[in-house]
Amino acid sequence: MSSARERLTRLLSLVPYLDAHPGADLEETAAYFGIDAATLIDDLELLFVTGRPGHMPDDLIDATWDGGKIYISNAEEVSVPVRLSAEEAGLLVLALELIDALPGLDAEAVRTAAAKLRVAAGENLHTPVDVDPVPADEELMSALKGFIAAEAAVEIDYYVESRDELTTRTIAPTRLVPGADWYLDAWCYSAQGPRRFALSRIRAWTETAHPPMHEGAAPEAPTEVTMTLTAAGAWLADELDVRERTYGVDGDGSVEIRLTVHSRDWLARFLLGHADVVAAIDAPDAVAAARERLG
Repeated sequence: MSSARERLTRLLSLVPYLDAHPGADLEETAAYFGIDAATLIDDLELLFVTGRPGHMPDDLIDATWDGGKIYISNAEEVSVPVRLSAEEAGLLVLALELIDALPGLDAEAVRTAAAKLRVAAGENLHTPVDVDPVPADEELMSALKGFIAAEAAVEIDYYVESRDELTTRTIAPTRLVPGADWYLDAWCYSAQGPRRFALSRIRAWTETAHPPMHEGAAPEAPTEVTMTLTAAGAWLADELDVRERTYGVDGDGSVEIRLTVHSRDWLARFLLGHADVVAAIDAPDAVAAARERLG
């Protein structure tokens, strides 16, 4: 099953393709887009409700595929390829230059895309955009990448600006996130939950052992969990340390997420707090633990 983003990208390419190839063979078109005939028919059926606002017959695309030959009509506006204004192209080039400037990133594809955009947009964009890299402590960055790859625990001295306090925490790092600062997503054993730390506030770091979640308990190994959130709970995908997300293709607003969990106890508490928006999860032991807490 393709994601909503993949389907949208395919539909935006499908309309101009069919407009340029009237009578295209159904099977050949499906093979061209790397899908099966049934998926292509689903896409064609969606085109019936695609077009200009108003939703009158003359506003919508018409598609037929009787006899295995595809014809579309009333698609003049949708079939025109998207053309970027100079301002839009400039913003995209600026974003690509920023990505290219990030340390530790192999960005050959980014540089190639930026060069093509400059050529397509004209002379106004031929001058490279100067972007200052996001400040980062290279020694800390290198150490954290190693900790993440090894799934190691780290003890950090972390400055909390709001309290003007230097704290010591044991964390399990999961990923680095660029932004106005570099950030580290990690499981915080002190807070017993996922947290995001600004690298500029980490004063010292050293590798350590994963502590037990409870007194006398053995440390838990990180596990991958997949869950489906309903539309009402889709916002949680932005709050969690999500590794992958796939939006529902039926337009129901649901989202399937995959995340690393360092504590089944935390997951059970999460399920208790958000049971009304978790439609499915592949962690039966956490579900059982949540039910046990309910008595």
